[in-house]
Amino acid sequence: MNWRVWSGRQRGLLVGVGLAAALALAVFAGELAGWRFLRQPTQDLMTRAAGVPVVLEGEFRLRLLRQPGLAVQHLVVGAAPGLPVTHLLDAQDVQVAWRWLDVWRWQRGDVLQLRRLQARTLDAQLIRGADGRASWQIGPASGRSSSGTPASPGALPRVGTLVVDQGHIVFDDPQLATHLEIDVHGREGTGSGPQGYEATLTGRYRELPLRLQARSGAVLPLLGDDEPGDEAPAPAVAVQVEGQAGVSDLHFDGHASALWSAARLEGAVRLRGPSLASLGEPLGVTLPHTPPFELAGRLSQSPGLWHLRADRMAIGRSLLAGDFRYDTRRQPAQLSGRLQGPRLVLADLGPAVGVPQAAQPEGGGRVLPERRFDLPSLRAMDADVQVQIDALDFASTAVASLRGLRSRLLLDAGVLQLQDFQAQVGGGQVAGSMRLEAPANTARWATDLRLTHIDIAEWIRGLRPAASPGQGKAPVRAYLTGELNATVKVTGSGRSTAEILSTLDGTATLRLGEGTLSHLATEVIGLDVAQALGVAIRGDRPLPLRCARVELAVRSGVVEPELAVLDNRDSTLRATGRVDLRTESLALRVITRPKDLSPLSLRTPVTVTGTLRKPELGIQARGLAGRVLGAAALGTAVGPAAALLPLVDPGERDAAGDPCVNGPVRR
Repeated sequence: MNWRVWSGRQRGLLVGVGLAAALALAVFAGELAGWRFLRQPTQDLMTRAAGVPVVLEGEFRLRLLRQPGLAVQHLVVGAAPGLPVTHLLDAQDVQVAWRWLDVWRWQRGDVLQLRRLQARTLDAQLIRGADGRASWQIGPASGRSSSGTPASPGALPRVGTLVVDQGHIVFDDPQLATHLEIDVHGREGTGSGPQGYEATLTGRYRELPLRLQARSGAVLPLLGDDEPGDEAPAPAVAVQVEGQAGVSDLHFDGHASALWSAARLEGAVRLRGPSLASLGEPLGVTLPHTPPFELAGRLSQSPGLWHLRADRMAIGRSLLAGDFRYDTRRQPAQLSGRLQGPRLVLADLGPAVGVPQAAQPEGGGRVLPERRFDLPSLRAMDADVQVQIDALDFASTAVASLRGLRSRLLLDAGVLQLQDFQAQVGGGQVAGSMRLEAPANTARWATDLRLTHIDIAEWIRGLRPAASPGQGKAPVRAYLTGELNATVKVTGSGRSTAEILSTLDGTATLRLGEGTLSHLATEVIGLDVAQALGVAIRGDRPLPLRCARVELAVRSGVVEPELAVLDNRDSTLRATGRVDLRTESLALRVITRPKDLSPLSLRTPVTVTGTLRKPELGIQARGLAGRVLGAAALGTAVGPAAALLPLVDPGERDAAGDPCVNGPVRR
């Protein structure tokens, strides 16, 4: 071929082809060799694109054409500026693959998408400052996505396949009161091989200490930084978690995504702990202090809203269930739903009203609960919960359970109310309302209760005599029977149950209709020895009550009976005195006026003194001493038979009218 005969155009074309071939050969050689000489330019380019220092160390291979990617022995990506953290990512034996179209979109403001990210070891520092800046906010700081919408500069990269042999992730966000350290290994994405991660998680989430073992189908959807309303939120992945949350044992099996921002989760949950309060306090949920509990149900969360369907809640000896929603989008947050179940044991709620869980030592200390209420927690949230309990158990064989309890629990601006309270017992009903206000450091309490048509012997089973061995049924159904109707209206204030009761003011009225009082009980209370022995020999029987009425006045914690009368054809019993709730002291007298002749009657008031913890039953010795001394003198002067004369009680005729409406006894 003669070069001279070629035209200039032909020679130029030939040179171009040669240069293109040389360039193609150079590119091919570069791809084959891994572009090792481009380490520094690549590092500089990545630094400019990320806006933070990027360091590439050790073995380096780069592919720019088919399946572009990077393999480097040691990769360090700096964190966004203004945060006290040395790096965002520090990884060994890293492989990264991407598409140039995704890089171009990232430069325009889209979320960075990588086809593959693999590392033998990985250390990630995901730190968000108090001002909202995050260590992962790198790359274009502003701009619009390819769709024309603004992109979030804080979004984590989206990865098609992620493989981590051994990873350590630190997540710290003071806005969420969260600090977690996660050791993780596994893989996710579209590649072949087993999918999922196993992780150990320690730290705190919203001030709740965590020590958990977790298994997940993916990790990026959990660390996603979605915002509510995103068109393409992070997909939910399978998650299993077990361990300790605070002082409670936790097991969760379900799905979750975007736990640190627009959190979403749903699955079966089991919880076990020493008290409901220990679970609620770190989450800002006002829950009562209780005995140990176990809970099984289903938990879900969407942005700002938690939903718990508790299929079974065992709290102490109580067995409950419920459906609750906790809405953090409201200020303050609100708990709503329903509480139901077959049995609620009152003692299990004792700590909620100040009763310590540990028993008080015998023979000392006060009875009324002195544990102070957690009043600030009443202002931490609002609540509206419907209550439906089959049986309210007083944990005593002496008192029957309330059945069919229905009420509405409201907590609004620190005011706790139990509205429309209704329950059945002894064929009658208990109804009313209660209110506890906590405007400052002292609570104000008010209650208004009505008891109607209650069979007192069915309710207070301690009034029933025990059957004697071999005797079969007891001689009377109960020492006291009748249909009870009562009203109680009292108010008080304080920081504990004891303080509230010590300031109590109000009234209480009790009436017993169509009732009976045991003949034996009548004679024993009246200290009528002869007739009590006669009744014991003949057998006890109920004496119809002509009337039975008690009216109590409560002033500054002192309860005094203005009228307290039981009247039957044998005797009239009246009670006087006081119960001082401030000192828990008792000073009561029961005076019996027999209506028939008794040859041997001590006829002196019975007293109840001492304290609520240790009451003392006695007799008033002053009146009795004179009669005994008179009997002794007559016995000495006249003879033994004459000694009985001072102890003979001729009885008193019925006073005119009804003793239950003649006003209080003069003391």
